Amino acid sequence: MNTTGTHFRQHAGLRTALAIVLTGLVAAVAATAAPAGTSGTSSTARVGTLRLLSTTITATPHRFSYTWPLKPFDRQHPVRAFLDDPRIAKDGSSKSFHFGIDIAAPDLTGVYAVEAGTVFLDNPEAVAVVAPDGHTFGYWHIVPVVKPGQFVHRHQLLGRIGKGWEHVHFAERVDGAYVNPLRAGGLGPYADHTAPRVASIGIVDSNLIVRAYDMPDPVVPGAWTNLPVTPAVIRWRVAGGSWHTALDSRGVMKPRADFASVFTPAIRQNRKGRAGNYSYYLARGWNASRPVWVQVAVSDTAGNGSVVTALVGAAV
Repeated sequence: MNTTGTHFRQHAGLRTALAIVLTGLVAAVAATAAPAGTSGTSSTARVGTLRLLSTTITATPHRFSYTWPLKPFDRQHPVRAFLDDPRIAKDGSSKSFHFGIDIAAPDLTGVYAVEAGTVFLDNPEAVAVVAPDGHTFGYWHIVPVVKPGQFVHRHQLLGRIGKGWEHVHFAERVDGAYVNPLRAGGLGPYADHTAPRVASIGIVDSNLIVRAYDMPDPVVPGAWTNLPVTPAVIRWRVAGGSWHTALDSRGVMKPRADFASVFTPAIRQNRKGRAGNYSYYLARGWNASRPVWVQVAVSDTAGNGSVVTALVGAAV
């Protein structure tokens, strides 16, 4: 999705955490961490060799308040794009954050209301359902079978995925702001068993940058298999110092105006069958006159995460 529309239970489980500490250099990380198509560092870049400090995996499904818009409603479906993924027009004329999630499914798959409410049509292929409390849900790339002003019940058919889309773009809006459907308390059941990864940390044009990504769980089928998504959280620090947050998508979508301060010019979104390049600013105007150890922590909405460190600066 490149445009923004005008509308839009506690499950206890066993929580496990796996901590892996590697004391040696992980020389293969920079070469193998990124999926095919995400490599490529500017000729002006100085990239430090990564050390993986820890990886945490949690197996606890989060609580949720509504089920999936596809049948079966109580089963998790593959998601091929996350909130705040980059969205860039093919000619580069428009750049924005993804304002929802893309749930993969074959064309003509039925799409159903996750909550009852009144129907609005944002465009001929987009249905919004406004709940009585004002909570709004958007369903894009579908052929509607409902009409504006119609009241629909929970799990009532809204339409079918349009030809060529192979997904429904699902968005949720609260008090005028788009929120992450995959947050705790949102869409479910949802569990994630993969941790985001850091592909590289380095200096490009006097800016400290990181290439980082997550992989959807479960795996997305077809031509969208093994294409990356953005981590929910990216934090960094000079080793021993205070943590700074470069990105936090667990709650509310970031404003469009922040796009150029979050993503570097090397950013490239996924296209069908081709992985994007996910490159983020950590700090601008970086003093590279001396090498320093920089730590980066990446995590997702389920709490899976990785922490890496790299020596960046004059010595690299």
